[in-house]
Amino acid sequence: MYKTTRLQSVLIQYKWPLFLCLFIPCVYGADDNESWTSVSFEKKLPYSLKLEFEQELRLLDQLSTFKQTFSELSLSYKVFDGLILQVPYRYSTYKEQDKVKQRLSIGGSYKYSFKPVSLKYRARIQRTFEKKEPSEDMIRNKCTVDYKMNKSIKPYISTEIFFPFNEDSVQLDEYRMSFGLTVDINKKNSMKIFYIFKKEDLTESDTNVTNIFGLSYSLKL
Repeated sequence: MYKTTRLQSVLIQYKWPLFLCLFIPCVYGADDNESWTSVSFEKKLPYSLKLEFEQELRLLDQLSTFKQTFSELSLSYKVFDGLILQVPYRYSTYKEQDKVKQRLSIGGSYKYSFKPVSLKYRARIQRTFEKKEPSEDMIRNKCTVDYKMNKSIKPYISTEIFFPFNEDSVQLDEYRMSFGLTVDINKKNSMKIFYIFKKEDLTESDTNVTNIFGLSYSLKL
């Protein structure tokens, strides 16, 4: 059990209602609402390796229309406590007939904990392939802060920025702000409920703003 100061108790009691109020203008000012639901499985392997598989479904048009589904397989390597290297591969299909994208990424993350708070930074470079289209290259940087309230519940907030890059320039094109709640059902099963505010096409004159409501389930094999 973590020791909690009077100040921490006040923050725990009031921070989530106040934080949710900050997102109210975002929810009502968006161009669309989407839902992301997923199920994932992970299996530890010898030599500090881990294999993960995720299947996700995304809906748009106020959560009423199929947008895309993807299957992602990733292999990660634990260099030491806190530092992980990862290589994910994603295969995505879209509502548009015959539209398929494949993505290959390489990245790493570092997590530092000073209980009950943890800080995590993740950097990733990805290349997306689509038939008859030029490949898309992206640099992603994500920072996450979570707070372990008890053995089962862990709220978090995060922000992520996207930089498409080519030979000419590197410009910020998209960012996401998120908050959510991770619930450990038991040692092998967990769920995550989250909200993401996404703003993209920042290099264009007309940006696109989306609210994303998500639910994910994870099983450790």
